[in-house]
Amino acid sequence: MGLKIIKKADKILRGIIGPMSGGKRPGNCVMYHIGRCGSGVLGSMLEQHKDIYWDGEIYTPVFAEWLKNNGGFEKTEVFPGDPVESLKNMMVPACNSFYGFEIKPFHNRLIGCLVETYIQHLDELGFTHFIILDRRNRLRKIISSIIAHERTGAYHQKKGKKAVLNSVHVNTDEVKIDFETKPLLNFLSDFDQQFDELDRLLQGRNVLKLIYEDDIQDNPEKAYLRICEFLDVKPKKVSVGLSKTNPFPLRELVTNYEELEELLNGTPYEWMLKD
Repeated sequence: MGLKIIKKADKILRGIIGPMSGGKRPGNCVMYHIGRCGSGVLGSMLEQHKDIYWDGEIYTPVFAEWLKNNGGFEKTEVFPGDPVESLKNMMVPACNSFYGFEIKPFHNRLIGCLVETYIQHLDELGFTHFIILDRRNRLRKIISSIIAHERTGAYHQKKGKKAVLNSVHVNTDEVKIDFETKPLLNFLSDFDQQFDELDRLLQGRNVLKLIYEDDIQDNPEKAYLRICEFLDVKPKKVSVGLSKTNPFPLRELVTNYEELEELLNGTPYEWMLKD
């Protein structure tokens, strides 16, 4: 609790002195990610760097309020105000530090702003660096999201805490995650389309691509150092405060694994069962 209070106080103070600082910010950065892909541990590391003002998922508090309003159900409401103007205001406390925040592709749907339009606004706001954090095995992302929704309610786990197996039955016809309900195969194909769109829209911009399995899974510091190099800031010593929440084989995580296996057999996603 103490750390949260300190961070809140620092943000308020920065918000007061920011407009008076007069210095030039080195740049602004956005990280698009799929969720359940190491973004939490990576964000917590970036947040510790004194030259980076990492704001996390800036629209999540609004979505959390929707959950509260609807008894925990993911029901979409009208986004309050202008999401771009909200971002502009959130950038102020960064002062002369690098400003960074996170967003998921489906967040654009919830805030009512197409990805293409949103990226154009980011250009206008002076965003100079774009990070795409993906997870090769997106099936595991989906299963992890289902577990968090249905069993634990938790998306992060402190380092050193032993992971607990939470198995779930996957209704392959009606997967309910990310404020949407649709078949499992639709989620997988839509992820393909979303990240293909990001690749297309960000062509010609300053982009860093990270993959969970290559850059975070075994050693999150690898992704942290790559981002520091990308932003041209000197790495600072930071701690890794989170650990994996579901490090178990899919056969143990999914109670109807055979049904899942039958569904994915012969599709481009079949290999994800073996990973």
